[in-house]
Amino acid sequence: MMQSLVMKDCSKQCARELLETAPLLVQFIRDQVRGRLAAGPSLPQFRALAFVSRMQNSSLSAAAEHLGLSLPATSRLIDGLVAKRFVERRTVSTNRRQVALALTLRGQATLETVRNAIRRRLVESLRLLPDTEQQTVLQGMKLLRGIFSESHACGRSSPDTGKR
Repeated sequence: MMQSLVMKDCSKQCARELLETAPLLVQFIRDQVRGRLAAGPSLPQFRALAFVSRMQNSSLSAAAEHLGLSLPATSRLIDGLVAKRFVERRTVSTNRRQVALALTLRGQATLETVRNAIRRRLVESLRLLPDTEQQTVLQGMKLLRGIFSESHACGRSSPDTGKR
């Protein structure tokens, strides 16, 4: 009973730390995209490229939902990425009216360039920690990825029980 109470308290502390830390990490990434990569894609374009990379052949609607934009705003954003030859629209073979989004080779290369620049800055920041603490962060991130993976984050688990 006491151990269960301590575990619940620890879960609350973890949740509090996640809510406080995640926005700081997101802001760090935003700053890197905005500041260091001024010639590259804008932050919304970067987010769209990352989404299309993860979800090859996704629809415009799925991109809009992920980005938190309206369908017309997402369409304009994707139009800009198509014009820069970062993204291409493909007709779905089973439904000619449906369009799938895919990264071009240029889009993949641009996304990797941006990601590599951000990784370099993250490495610089993480080097401030001793190796043992870096290992702790690594293990924690792996655990979080498992908990918040796409399949889990898409609402396939029950909010009350955590069961699928």
